[in-house]
Amino acid sequence: MRYIALTIGPIYKTLQNAKNPKELFSASYLFSYIMREIVKKFKDREFITPYIKEESIFDKDSEVGLFHDRFIFASKDGDYKRLKDKVIPDVLKNLATSLDIEFEVLKDYLQISHIEKELKESANPILELNPYLDSLELFYQVPKSSEKIFKDKKNFLTNDKNIIDDLKKLTYNKYYTIVHVDADNMGKAIEDKNNISSISKALFDYAKEAHTFIKNYGGQTIYAGGDDLLFIAPPLSKDKTKTIFELCDEISQNFQKQINQKATLSFGVQISYVKYPLYEALESSREQLFDKAKTKHKNNIAFRVTKHSGQSFESIIHKGNKEVYKKFLSLTSSIKTKSDGMDNFLHSIHHKLDAHKKSISQISLDKKRLENFFDNYFNKDIHKYYREFFERLADYIHEVFKDKKITQEDKFNLVYASLRFVKFTIGDKK
Repeated sequence: MRYIALTIGPIYKTLQNAKNPKELFSASYLFSYIMREIVKKFKDREFITPYIKEESIFDKDSEVGLFHDRFIFASKDGDYKRLKDKVIPDVLKNLATSLDIEFEVLKDYLQISHIEKELKESANPILELNPYLDSLELFYQVPKSSEKIFKDKKNFLTNDKNIIDDLKKLTYNKYYTIVHVDADNMGKAIEDKNNISSISKALFDYAKEAHTFIKNYGGQTIYAGGDDLLFIAPPLSKDKTKTIFELCDEISQNFQKQINQKATLSFGVQISYVKYPLYEALESSREQLFDKAKTKHKNNIAFRVTKHSGQSFESIIHKGNKEVYKKFLSLTSSIKTKSDGMDNFLHSIHHKLDAHKKSISQISLDKKRLENFFDNYFNKDIHKYYREFFERLADYIHEVFKDKKITQEDKFNLVYASLRFVKFTIGDKK
């Protein structure tokens, strides 16, 4: 059977030129729009990916583009020539006219690579064709003369009311979060050819539900296509009841429910001050995902907080160790109304732990002795108010130090970073 596979870009290069969420959203939506218009011309074909049987994916008023950067479908005679000589040029000509851009400039800027291959009946089209698309992408270079061809162009692609232009609306105490999300081990999830159709449908449902979670939290989805997700959100939800980590967990659990246990999600989280350049935050989030979260065991949340002063802290939490991860969420979500002395209290805990690192290492596997440590060093009347917090912290330290996969240095770093996130959220922001 013959298949046509296509990939489009340069998505990330285009996103890097965005100066605000509206430009970021529009740049992303542009590629989804192009893919939608091409796919529409072949709607009657059997698509392997993406899932196109639900008509809402073609909705022009959709709040987010649901077409990702690749598609594969079973082709018929003449399809490839039609795609190459008619469909793609027509879509780009219409887009160039709408954006008031020269067609040749637009065509040179966009990376639309495609192939047609005959595969054995038993072959898995995704596993067979993706390596070809990977190779084609390596040969592309963005023309310098057209790097900013979309700058200041009117967004005609979707309803403006769905796009947040002011970054401050996505902040909490003048901080915003950019999150990159990508699936781990999707090859294992689709290795059985008979599962491809159901997985494709599951990814479509996951993307839609992820957007709903993000919107309800008070964030802005930039793109949600396939297993790729990018969004901006405040570190705390608009009603101040949920942290960014709890949102990531909600998205992660939904992914596991929709797909299966063979594939997981990894997250790259960058929290930045509102005046921190968007493109730098975008790059840092991507670095957290691909250079840190998706290494070693994968299935991680790698996070970095860059404060107004320029200081930063970061760590990685592995979602695969369910007990450590559960305690991490419990500790980092222990948000209370700020009270007098809260910031000093959190500051003193961090330094007390640092001063007694050796002792904590020795007693960390003994839950009772760990609890006694906090009872002895934090025994003033004011500390009674934080009793529940101490219990959560002792539970967390105990579980972290039980995990043999985490190095001794990384154990302390994870505990410190978790505490600093709580301090950052309810204490001093400078």
